[in-house]
Amino acid sequence: MTKMNHKAATDREAGRVTVDDRGMEIDKMVREAHSGIAFAMKTLRRPAARVGVVASPVGRLLVAESDRGLAAIHFMAVSDSERMLTALRQRFDLIENEPATEKISRALGRYFAGDYTVLEHPVDMSLVESDFKRRAYARLRTVPIGSVITYQGLAAAVGAPDGQRAIGNTMATNPVPIFVPCHRVIRSDGSIGNYGGGVERKLLLLRTEGFVVGRDLRVPEGAVLGHRRTHIFCRENCSAAQRADHSNLLIFADSEHARRAGLRPCRLCAPA
Repeated sequence: MTKMNHKAATDREAGRVTVDDRGMEIDKMVREAHSGIAFAMKTLRRPAARVGVVASPVGRLLVAESDRGLAAIHFMAVSDSERMLTALRQRFDLIENEPATEKISRALGRYFAGDYTVLEHPVDMSLVESDFKRRAYARLRTVPIGSVITYQGLAAAVGAPDGQRAIGNTMATNPVPIFVPCHRVIRSDGSIGNYGGGVERKLLLLRTEGFVVGRDLRVPEGAVLGHRRTHIFCRENCSAAQRADHSNLLIFADSEHARRAGLRPCRLCAPA
């Protein structure tokens, strides 16, 4: 051991603090302080969301988009927008951004003109609290254009066959309607059911996608049942369809929409 090291060891044993020891302690304190500040800044720093209001065939919409995707679409004529803004402020730093808002407005215009590819736009589920709801929304986004799914069918598809009521609540609190198409969820009896944006808006959205509902607000007469796993579609009264697993069952407006989704007609009931 060198004389210097021997002296430092002797000083420590004697309870004396050397200049070197104090420097090491200061360095440690600085490192800990930096770590604490970095953690605090990370906690305080929130992602930004660009917000604005757009006009559309379903009325004025409050829209919000983060770097991850659309975080909110709110029907301003239906309920208080302040509640949605409060929810957004809890998750994001809100920035009014006209170019971003205009981009969403153009996408909605293309959708209502028949370009459904815009619905593939990324969605940010930051406002969704539960895993059950996230799974339901993710599954719902896979329901093809021109088709609908029942509350029971969607519940079964996310592993909760008795969760129809929970699915109903999930649809009612959907933060990104249209792009997360809760208008494509109907009752098991064939009636279209309720909608957070109002029944008239649900009708307009369904009709925009080719699912024409009559005045009785029920599934159209020419509708067929399609099964995702077998890739077969049947007439509604087909025995094969009645035995089908609800978790993979969809209702298509007609045979043409079923074919467009990649399904083939049942050989048993031979739908047109």
